[in-house]
Amino acid sequence: MNAKTNSTAAVFMLVGALVACAGQNGGRDLVPLKDRQRVFSTHGFSFLPPQQSGWLEKFAKNEITYFKEADPAVVSLYTQAIEGEYPNAPSTEAELVAFVRSKKDDWGREQGRYSNTSSSIAIEESEKSCVSYRVSAHDRAATNKGNHEFLVLQTAGRFCLHPETRSAGVDIFYSVRHIPNFDATALVTEGESFVKSLQFQTPPK
Repeated sequence: MNAKTNSTAAVFMLVGALVACAGQNGGRDLVPLKDRQRVFSTHGFSFLPPQQSGWLEKFAKNEITYFKEADPAVVSLYTQAIEGEYPNAPSTEAELVAFVRSKKDDWGREQGRYSNTSSSIAIEESEKSCVSYRVSAHDRAATNKGNHEFLVLQTAGRFCLHPETRSAGVDIFYSVRHIPNFDATALVTEGESFVKSLQFQTPPK
């Protein structure tokens, strides 16, 4: 990934497709998050890194990921932004929703792993080039579930085509897993702030 941070802005270039909902912290190349200035994309997207304390960041070729420091035996939270070029992007709202649903609401890839699944996926009223999604499930094969039968998985985010070009898209989301009966409200609030920070700028010529 082409990424750099200076005194005025961080610039990222992400090339890739949508990622699955259930990513894990690989533990490699993680560094404490220090620069909380807005991150700008060469495709005309920008967002704010998590603004609270206790976050780590990881830059890769096709993604920027932030991990919340927490006890993995109880809860884990990460946020992520991925940008890609979509020369054959969906041309209608229905096609855009179907595209996102195919990536975010597919629980059959690992038979028997997920139960109690639910999803809400819809075009945003205020920005028709964006789809908001919220999915949840009981993850019965999470690596850190310990003696629990499952962990509760919640993922929410936005997939947006750039409203001016519609040839580039960004997937910005958070994902939290926690033991049953854990109150994840505060962590969800941090994740929601990250997702809501997405803005659009006119892409450079």
